[in-house]
Amino acid sequence: MLNLPSTVLVNRVMPKKAFYEHLKTTAAIKEQFVQQIERIEMVASIKEASIHIPGDKDVAEIDVLALHLKGANVPYEAIELVARSIPNKLLFVCLTDESCKLLVRRDRLYETEWMPVDDTKLELMGSTLGELWDSMASQVIFGDANSVDLAGRLERKRRSEALRLELKQVERKRKSEKQIAKRNALFDRKRAIEEELSRLEGES
Repeated sequence: MLNLPSTVLVNRVMPKKAFYEHLKTTAAIKEQFVQQIERIEMVASIKEASIHIPGDKDVAEIDVLALHLKGANVPYEAIELVARSIPNKLLFVCLTDESCKLLVRRDRLYETEWMPVDDTKLELMGSTLGELWDSMASQVIFGDANSVDLAGRLERKRRSEALRLELKQVERKRKSEKQIAKRNALFDRKRAIEEELSRLEGES
């Protein structure tokens, strides 16, 4: 799976009950574990002993967890619970019969599109586990293995998403606004948003 080296593979099933019976949760989240997840498997444990890349102050181990799903609905709240309960960095692989998607949690959960299982690969790049973790996250979030300035790229992504949302709101308001002065002000704001979006895209 994911073309990972054999030295990091674990392939150990983790009991679902350990998450929803022993952690503070809700009935809705427990329902996700029961109804949407067939089983949880620790696929790989990436650490200095298994890959001979040193850890750093922020990252000592990265675990790859496979969630074998009963359907195509992703149990996001259950994944959030697992992410908060395990201290290591986590890459999630959601699996259906023929497709998979990857998820990581940074400031929030990020995910890829659904992809054929056999075509889904992951590059392990970096001189420290911290760099490797950033590279893995970048592959999920941006589709590339570049670990440089991931925090800055994420901030620009968040800003771009907020601006695109505001742009839709401004365009909608402008269409229904009757007063010329307010329509002009909304047009000016639209231009300002588009200019900032163009600048952010140039920095990505």
